[in-house]
Amino acid sequence: MANKVTRTLSEEEIIKIFRYLSLDVKQMLFLQLNTGLRISDIILLKHKDLMFGKLEIKERKTGKPQVTRVNMEVVEYLYKNRVYNGEYLFWDEKCNPKSIIRKVEWQIQKACDMENINSEFISTHSFRKTFATDAYNRTKDIVVVQELLNHSSAAVTQRYIRINKEKVDETREKTAIGFKAI
Repeated sequence: MANKVTRTLSEEEIIKIFRYLSLDVKQMLFLQLNTGLRISDIILLKHKDLMFGKLEIKERKTGKPQVTRVNMEVVEYLYKNRVYNGEYLFWDEKCNPKSIIRKVEWQIQKACDMENINSEFISTHSFRKTFATDAYNRTKDIVVVQELLNHSSAAVTQRYIRINKEKVDETREKTAIGFKAI
């Protein structure tokens, strides 16, 4: 799904999609919603990578280190509801990681079909964008979101979550000048 334009998801859409997911896929996307990690990094997570709510990985796409804390409730949920007992959180050693991404994408598309959600712009990346947009809406701090996503610049993050587009649309929608003159 490289270069696919994606969009954020509403809470209602997340709930609807999650109804149709297997437990392991649901957990991967739940972690993505709560960390903003790329799915390619999530599928490679080992149990030791999330010990005590501290996440330490090298990002697969960028090669940059990602060292951060994760909400302990999220970590506890994942450990209490483990699907696999091997080294990896979301698969056993017999699986091919690329097939896991295909499985996740397929389940998202099927869930959208079942709920009549237009899936044209929905993929695993939508869950990362939803995290980023939520973080921005809570903090109103683009630099914080940049750091959360490990982006190289605030400009990249700004394009990523389309802050300017939303503000432009909102401003135009609310603009009503000159009505008294006509």
